[in-house]
Amino acid sequence: MLLRMPSPTRRDGSKFHYIRTRVPADLIAKAIGITLRVPIGDEAVTVRVGRTATVKISLRTMDTREAKARQAKALAYLDEVWKALREGRRTLSHKQIVALAGDFRRRAIARFDEEPGPVGIWTRLLELSEAWDEATRMREVAPFVEEHLARHALSVDEHTWAALAGEMFRAGREVAEVLKLRAEGNYAPDEGAKRFPEFKLPAVQEAPSESIRGLFRDWKREAVTAGKAEKTFAEYEAVIERFVSFLEHDNAARLGPKDIVAYKTMRLATINPRTGKTLSDKTVRDGDLSALKAVFKWAVANHRIPSNPAQGITVMRSNPEQTRPKGYTDDEAIAILGAALAYECADDELEKTAAAKRWAPWLCALAGARVGEVLQLRREDVRRSGTHWTITITPEAGPVKNKKRRDVPLHPQLVELGFVAFAEASGDGYLFLTAENRSEVRGRLNGVKNRVSEFVRSIVNDERIRPNHAWRHRFVTLSRKYDISQELRRMILAQGGKGVDEAVYGEPEGLYREICKLPRYDVGLEQLPEKVRLRHFVEADHA
Repeated sequence: MLLRMPSPTRRDGSKFHYIRTRVPADLIAKAIGITLRVPIGDEAVTVRVGRTATVKISLRTMDTREAKARQAKALAYLDEVWKALREGRRTLSHKQIVALAGDFRRRAIARFDEEPGPVGIWTRLLELSEAWDEATRMREVAPFVEEHLARHALSVDEHTWAALAGEMFRAGREVAEVLKLRAEGNYAPDEGAKRFPEFKLPAVQEAPSESIRGLFRDWKREAVTAGKAEKTFAEYEAVIERFVSFLEHDNAARLGPKDIVAYKTMRLATINPRTGKTLSDKTVRDGDLSALKAVFKWAVANHRIPSNPAQGITVMRSNPEQTRPKGYTDDEAIAILGAALAYECADDELEKTAAAKRWAPWLCALAGARVGEVLQLRREDVRRSGTHWTITITPEAGPVKNKKRRDVPLHPQLVELGFVAFAEASGDGYLFLTAENRSEVRGRLNGVKNRVSEFVRSIVNDERIRPNHAWRHRFVTLSRKYDISQELRRMILAQGGKGVDEAVYGEPEGLYREICKLPRYDVGLEQLPEKVRLRHFVEADHA
């Protein structure tokens, strides 16, 4: 954990340390213009909060250790001031008022106890105060009341203020009487001090603080209604749990921008156990920080917290070297697709996982779909549409990035290789997952995606590319090479277009015409073992 307390600083050209701190964002409107009595050493320094909402105070010492001690005391006082502003004006009991006046009496006598000055000063003050009417008493004592309340970071209602003014006037006359005796050389014990109770204000019952996890749960409840993707919920929850664990507390009221920066720094230094490298700037920026910003932005909009501590915090974008294409080369694609056709189920492997390794690379290569979309296909999602076959990618089956259903025509080679026959021979439900319904898909989907990724890596082990996503890059490259309509390509890939008309996919026939422009992959089927060739032999009526 990083210490959030600011360190004492030296002004330019000054030999003394000072502290500089901002007023909390939710209190700026209330704090501007108020006068503070900040304890610095044995003094109480008067500071007025200006329009910059910044409190800057000299610690009046050159010693670093003493500066830190004074700073801690000053910041504790300021915390009490901010707490008082949030609580609003308080009503004190009669006993508390008398105790507060007693504290004023004690401090005043202590100030002049060593050197009380001439007797005449105190005699004259007693004579003048005896003649004051009520209005004059209030006017004369008012500055002392305000200073004393500021010293204790108290804000009181009008009734309490008036009662305190009366008690402090009475205590002030007692101060004059005691100091008159001290000036005359009488230092007998101050018996009058015994009438005052101990100054101790009861703790105010604070409103329950907002928990960070609680803010996420409430954000999620509303986000579910708004139709946010389930993947987003899982990713955001993981971020929130990491963040709370890093902070070692779950109190949203204690959050500040420095906490977000410290967390960001920690994440950028975190080693990814899969790659052995630190997390990418994209992972931290678009994953961690994006989640925190979204949840805290919602919390601000719903008046749960005063400000978004993550606002404006980001990660500088790096510009890594690109030493190869992001998509597979022809040789790499053929090597992977050939290995996929020849893949045999291992002894300890689920048949559906083996099927995913056979068909997912082919579907990604010739349908342009994301690997997650392919792996959550169900038997009913493979259907004939007129003269050709299509796969239906739908959020009914599992998470889809844009949450929109689309039909993607199957390339003739996929049909010829037996994918349709495989789907028709499968049982009802998911082709590549063991799941009863959509709610069971996510966790199992990630597992199968990882198995497919590991299989592809075993064929093309180049860390510079993303093994599953590289097919999408290759699909776009081939689309350009073979003059596939950009508009229809975007419909096939479910990528955002420029026009409103592209939000509707239109007739599959147009898409089928374009997807047939992709060339077939020559993977040497005739060279595969006989049982593999038989498995992929398809009757003519499936073509």
